[in-house]
Amino acid sequence: MRQPIAFLCDFDGTIGIQDVGDLVLDNLVFPRISPATLEEIAASGAGSKELYSRWYGKAPPTHKEFHDLIMQAEIDPLFEQLCKLAREQDDAVAIVSDGFDAYIQPILKDTNISGVPVYSNGMSFNTKLELSFPHHNPTCRFCGVCKAAIAMYYARQGYYIVYVGDGTSDRFPVHVAHKVFAKDALIDICNQEGVSYTEFGSFQDIIDWYTEGTLDQGKVRDLHEKCQSLEEDELTFLDQNRAQHFFDN
Repeated sequence: MRQPIAFLCDFDGTIGIQDVGDLVLDNLVFPRISPATLEEIAASGAGSKELYSRWYGKAPPTHKEFHDLIMQAEIDPLFEQLCKLAREQDDAVAIVSDGFDAYIQPILKDTNISGVPVYSNGMSFNTKLELSFPHHNPTCRFCGVCKAAIAMYYARQGYYIVYVGDGTSDRFPVHVAHKVFAKDALIDICNQEGVSYTEFGSFQDIIDWYTEGTLDQGKVRDLHEKCQSLEEDELTFLDQNRAQHFFDN
């Protein structure tokens, strides 16, 4: 019997054909912030949690304009097929995103995808726009969602970790994964950091690898130097209940 597999998939630019987070920032947030302020924020060296808080704090979009924009986005139609195949094999699929539930949830529901754990930042439109970071590592300033901790969590459950991503927020979990599928900026990151990967264009490439049924055991799991504290961490800062019941609200 082979080791169970957990597919951990980034959302923006990976499951989502567009980077929806960038779509919102570029169209609804950045144009409303002065160039000087944007330069000041960029030069601060802040991680994504602080950047999101400062950007959205200065230029929060309305719920209507946000919703109208995000619903133009599309996802890779083969992601649903991967989820179906994984369920049939008693394997796991989870979405790990440093983006926001306010667009991930409606986009996935619109394509009838549910029942998948989703680790993301939170955004709510009440009397004012509010952000939350339920999977943030309090000892780290780099990421809103600690993707490396999520990969560690699944690895500790005995899963063979397959990570699928495209961007800078995927820099840390690829060091934990046994198998990495990369495209776009993540390819350069993997090359720079000596992480083995397979280039992909769509989820068809992941499905093709999955149906072949051979697990490459050559990669040794490690941790990025900025994530070393996770080795002894119990990872209780991850809000597992929120992730597992993402679609309930």
